[in-house]
Amino acid sequence: MEREFICIICPNGCRIKVEYEGTNIKKIKGDECPKGKDYVKNEITNPLRVFTGSVLVENGDFSLVSVKTPVPIPKKHLKKIGEITRQIKVEAPVIIGQVVASNLLNENIDLIATRKIENRKFLSSQ
Repeated sequence: MEREFICIICPNGCRIKVEYEGTNIKKIKGDECPKGKDYVKNEITNPLRVFTGSVLVENGDFSLVSVKTPVPIPKKHLKKIGEITRQIKVEAPVIIGQVVASNLLNENIDLIATRKIENRKFLSSQ
């Protein structure tokens, strides 16, 4: 199989052509630096992505809080993590960087909050 990737690692944006079968890479051309070659190898053998989504918040000034994985995770887990986030509820207040779920899928995947949510009860008493 032959496929073209546009490298996103550095500003060069190299168009890298790869010949491969399964995860066996036969030929790589078009990379201008070693980072491009590594990027393509990872994309073929173990593509990683940062998951972003939102979870429900109870008693907060907003009903949802945005979340993400602190590190890239295997792309194959994204859909399942998305399904799990629909079932998660956290209690306000929420602070940026707070772990809202941990060890998802028993794969040591955490979700952290990326937004501050105030407690609605606290706001109404001021």
